[in-house]
Amino acid sequence: MIILALGTNIEPREQYLKEALKKIEANNLKIKLQSSVYETPAWGGVANQDFLNMCIEVKTSLGAYELLDTIQKIELELGRVRKEHWGNRTIDIDIIAFNNLIFNDDRLVVPHKYIHERNFVLAPLAEMYGNIKIAGKNIKESLEKITEPISVYKEKL
Repeated sequence: MIILALGTNIEPREQYLKEALKKIEANNLKIKLQSSVYETPAWGGVANQDFLNMCIEVKTSLGAYELLDTIQKIELELGRVRKEHWGNRTIDIDIIAFNNLIFNDDRLVVPHKYIHERNFVLAPLAEMYGNIKIAGKNIKESLEKITEPISVYKEKL
């Protein structure tokens, strides 16, 4: 199972998500499952506008690093500028899980190291899969511990 998380907080937010999904499908990635779109306050104390977030499951023959290169290319095509960590962005695409494999180096950390602290990843995953474990922890149990607000912005794009 390969899971990507998408987020944006620069207008037009919904359009950036739609464009990212189109580009993902155009790059050897088949979207198998898609969550609703959630709206959350910015996380990390840097960005100053609310985010739209969602998760997707994709099928691909790409390896993890090829997938990373592909999603970073899509981010650049959609105007992503990496000025500051956790800052405002047109689109952010993270690899959350890659076939139960573990990567931990300078380029790629999978499962994503903050997955169990972020309701904007956990809520879409719980919607998509129910009670699954990622990185040895149940996502619903992790979600229940988070008090920050989250709401469904749109059922489907």
